[in-house]
Amino acid sequence: MLRFIAENKNGKKIEIKNILNVVINSDNDVPADDIALTVPFNSELQDVGVTRVYQDDRLIFEGTADETVNLVKNNRAVTKITARSLAGALLDNEAEPVTYINPASQFIFDRHLKPFGIKSYDADEIPFYGSLKIEKGMTHWQVLEKFCCNRYESRPRITGDGKAFFRGFGNNEVVCFGGGEGQIGYISIKEDKRPCRLISEVRIRLDEYGEYSGRVKNKNAECSGVTRVRYINAAADNTTVKTADKMIENSNKNSYCIMLECPGCHLDLLGKSAEVNDPLLGTLKNLKTDRLKYTLSNDGEITSVMLRKEKF
Repeated sequence: MLRFIAENKNGKKIEIKNILNVVINSDNDVPADDIALTVPFNSELQDVGVTRVYQDDRLIFEGTADETVNLVKNNRAVTKITARSLAGALLDNEAEPVTYINPASQFIFDRHLKPFGIKSYDADEIPFYGSLKIEKGMTHWQVLEKFCCNRYESRPRITGDGKAFFRGFGNNEVVCFGGGEGQIGYISIKEDKRPCRLISEVRIRLDEYGEYSGRVKNKNAECSGVTRVRYINAAADNTTVKTADKMIENSNKNSYCIMLECPGCHLDLLGKSAEVNDPLLGTLKNLKTDRLKYTLSNDGEITSVMLRKEKF
């Protein structure tokens, strides 16, 4: 069972009990995890600054409260606190416009993450050789993302407990879902195939007065027999071939998913490779945990797990 600790703006720590409902979301495509926690009205929770969640004394979530709502209805009063993890501050704050020359991970961490409470990072210290321009209006998260895409060709991830991964997130461990020994059980499974999301080809105009002669085809075998074409004007829209690759990548990602409802708390699965052993659907491999939603209510603990294909 999880423990929930609130800290008010004066530094007083309050363990939150008598919980009516908790929802925690963690998503590979969303920089900050979030939590929504509902309890009977509590006067001590009116000035919450920081919310922390522990599992077996291990910190799994830390974030600043975004909103505190008190609701009185039908002689029942509740307090609801919503918070985002520390990555939320990187989204909320703009970075100073500047150009860095040959920046390294330590420099990016010290300047754009550490001031907002991010505790550590996973990266090497080989610099990005070249200039990294921080445009006016860019957030600290966008700076981090731009650096990681240029240096490591991957999107960063900041975990709920405040650790930044610059070189991609996940490991070689394979999580198995099913009814066997050592596997994570589930009470429902939904396999959703969406060929309507696939883009078979992107055609590109490479110069201002030319034709759409550039072509990037989707190599996904599931695209066989699918015709769904998109066009981008690379000359006018400041886009590149990488934009076409990203469009196709996103279409593949959104074309298939598996949803599992697993009893208990499984918030440590995000980014891990996965397989499912189901008596009807068979063995489903080449999967990765992409989204988690933990719910605690009167019905107990449930973790909704979304799996997507790891390769196409």
